Amino acid sequence: MNKFLVGSSLVAAAGAVTAIAAAVQHSYGTCSIALFVVAAGAFGAYRISQSQDAANDRAVLHRLREAPQTSIDDLSNELGLRSASVRLSIHRLTSRQGFHRRRTANRSSP
Repeated sequence: MNKFLVGSSLVAAAGAVTAIAAAVQHSYGTCSIALFVVAAGAFGAYRISQSQDAANDRAVLHRLREAPQTSIDDLSNELGLRSASVRLSIHRLTSRQGFHRRRTANRSSP
């Protein structure tokens, strides 16, 4: 995953450099194409980051289902993640559950 993230970032950076150079030379067609490359690189990095977050969330949820009383430090050691990533995953998982409960409660009320 990290290789793809670095690759997407490099594509975005190369597009930015090309866009700046093209704008300085008044080659606006090349500049617009380079800006699309920047957008594609940024979107690729965003999607990779989102998929990594989802994978972390699934791993944390799976481990918490097996042993709900596990501390954050133990979870981070077992999963090979930083404790901040585990905390963020727990926060996302609990906020999704709260949203889901509110949404289903609103459907059942007349």
